[in-house]
Amino acid sequence: MTSSPNGARRRRPVLVPVASALAVVGIGVTAAFGGFTEAPQKPPPVVSPGDTIDQGQFHTQFIKAIDTTEKGDFGTTKRYLELVLKVTNMGKETASVGIIRQPGDKVLPVTGFAGSLLRTRPEIKTKYGPLVSVLSRGIESKQLQPGITTTVVVKYELDPTATAPSEISLDLGSFVYEKIGSRDQTHYWQLVGDWEGDDGRYVPKITSQITLPVRKENS
Repeated sequence: MTSSPNGARRRRPVLVPVASALAVVGIGVTAAFGGFTEAPQKPPPVVSPGDTIDQGQFHTQFIKAIDTTEKGDFGTTKRYLELVLKVTNMGKETASVGIIRQPGDKVLPVTGFAGSLLRTRPEIKTKYGPLVSVLSRGIESKQLQPGITTTVVVKYELDPTATAPSEISLDLGSFVYEKIGSRDQTHYWQLVGDWEGDDGRYVPKITSQITLPVRKENS
């Protein structure tokens, strides 16, 4: 046993009481400033045009956003803000391209691909909502076949005299394959989110964001 020069036994430093005291002081300081608070949630990742976005059921590329006109019936023309995407159905069954929810509409967890386009900034208001279709070899459809990459076009009709935004940003959701509830044991692809509020609203989670420049393009 090593001894000090005066013959007294050397004492080992006592750390536990000091640590406890510091912990107590820390708790006191935290309480003085309003108690414990949750760490702020990280913002969803921002992706770039052309990047492949993993949305679970789908892999998606946002190719471009254009301000364009198309010929309508009886010699008329219609103006659209169009989003052009490449979408691959990663599931094992045919999926619906679906529709985009209008502001104020109820959100359902089981939805088609377009249900994952949660919000645009600025909000593009249209009378009947945007048109969403699958374009394959010049033929429009509403189905996304498994394992196949197809072009999806989202069309927001614009007033002929309106000024199109210089860019458009989108909040995107993703899908998970799981049981829809404790009673229903069937698995479905459904939007990631939570039931919230007294009225049981389903709030989808924003899992990524993207901003596309809008350019003028003649049809």
